[in-house]
Amino acid sequence: MSTEIINISKQEGNNQLYLTDNEGHSGKDNITTNVKPGDTVTWKLVPNGGIDQITGITAKPDSQDIFSVDPTPVNPNDPASDWTGTVSPDATGSESYSIGYKIGDEPFMDDPILKVNN
Repeated sequence: MSTEIINISKQEGNNQLYLTDNEGHSGKDNITTNVKPGDTVTWKLVPNGGIDQITGITAKPDSQDIFSVDPTPVNPNDPASDWTGTVSPDATGSESYSIGYKIGDEPFMDDPILKVNN
């Protein structure tokens, strides 16, 4: 079991996410991060990356939920807190999920993918 890290910042010129992970994936709008059953996934705001707060990380309605411990803020009292979740030991397939975030007081949403490698 390992920790997969997804770094979150704002794209140049618009308010959409730019994501990078510790596997070397990066991209505008969405990336696919590979995880294994039992892994911890941590979402981190890039310092001075243009995103002020993660407001939620949830499975999309048409997607399976691969988490046994749903993503929550590490420090609920800190708006800039990292978020973390645990992939279920019996997870398979992939999950399309939504990241809610704020730039200033304005809310936004983006939809990356987590893929389980068994």
